Amino acid sequence: MERRYLKNPFHDFIIGENTAFASDEEHIKNLICTYVDTILEHCHPNSDDEDDRGDLYVGNAGIAFMFWKLASCEQTRDLYPPALQHASAFIRNAKANAERFKKRSAERYSFLCGNAGIYAVSAAISQAIKDTEELSNDLANFKSGITSSKEFIHTKYGCDEVLVGRAGYLSGCYWLNDVLPDKKITDDDLISICQMIVTSGREYSKMNNSPLPLMFQYHGTEYLGAAHGLCSILHMLLDSPWFRTVPISAPAAELREIKRSIDYFLVLQDAEGNFPVALDDLRSGRDKRLVHWCHGAPGAVYMLAKAYLIFKEEKYLTSLRCSADLVWKKGFLRKGPGICHGVAGNGYVFLLLFRLTNEMKFLYRAHKFMELLTNSEFKHRARIPDNPHSLYEGVAGTVCFLVDILEPEQAYFPFMDVFH
Repeated sequence: MERRYLKNPFHDFIIGENTAFASDEEHIKNLICTYVDTILEHCHPNSDDEDDRGDLYVGNAGIAFMFWKLASCEQTRDLYPPALQHASAFIRNAKANAERFKKRSAERYSFLCGNAGIYAVSAAISQAIKDTEELSNDLANFKSGITSSKEFIHTKYGCDEVLVGRAGYLSGCYWLNDVLPDKKITDDDLISICQMIVTSGREYSKMNNSPLPLMFQYHGTEYLGAAHGLCSILHMLLDSPWFRTVPISAPAAELREIKRSIDYFLVLQDAEGNFPVALDDLRSGRDKRLVHWCHGAPGAVYMLAKAYLIFKEEKYLTSLRCSADLVWKKGFLRKGPGICHGVAGNGYVFLLLFRLTNEMKFLYRAHKFMELLTNSEFKHRARIPDNPHSLYEGVAGTVCFLVDILEPEQAYFPFMDVFH
């Protein structure tokens, strides 16, 4: 079976070696323009495709987010002066498609793959173009998810993870509070949603004799990774108002259960730096280790970084360094350029570590992963994603990674900023 990754052709960072990152700026901007031109050539915001959900993960809302990010970055806003017009056109289509899902209660807090993400990005765009009436409508639609997220504890399909569950909705709440001038989601609402997640995790863990005090499932599988599972759920709990105070204001039981769950996960890291895909794998003996944001170390790093910032325990930073080394060795993925399971998503690991440690080694690695995108072997052997222009599978996410390389001090994986 062919390996999932290609050999990294670059030598690693050498202390004292001249690393003139500024010389990459023109190349990065040209690469951004190449990808954006491709998106504009192939993606049309006025499409009436009935199957087009329009969501952040693979739909027009994700492309709208990319244009919003281009317009928000000082280094790139002049590359595409009409970026906000493009953002408005793509998000308008996404919202039109979202109308038919409004009656479904769970859709109101489904973020990456549902309505909440569409309205969150629309709110940011409405703010940028100073459309106060549309901003008010967008926020009303987004905030309808607050009540919905408290309607039930858990379902057989799972409702706590990032793609369609409460953790994803929290990521949108935190992001909106960061990018809009006034805090739109109150701490009381955020804490209520966190409490519901903890209650859900407790109940599931107790019912299924889980070794973790908090555990969750998605479609019957106890996933550990960022997209479907434990990592992002714990990350979003750590982002809550509970952990913004000194001393920590989380109730004692919640603090103990969250910390114990993080530390149990940490013990699962193997010698290479990776983590199992699911808790079920430990019981079955199945040894599947993926080096993706969605499954594996490249997604776990955000929860680990947040834990390090809060608890100040060296073991989390040690784990992060081990994860980053794994990504450097095995993260040049054949799956494509995207952020969910591609080269750009793995490149974000190094931008995170650079912000966390200020070590040039990690910025060097991020730039080398940028260079891998134009590597001849990658062009020849990489797979074409199902949604090649989208935010999470395709080049819209790659553009976000490239924009963040230009401003590494502010870089963050979409909707997962551990420093806010």
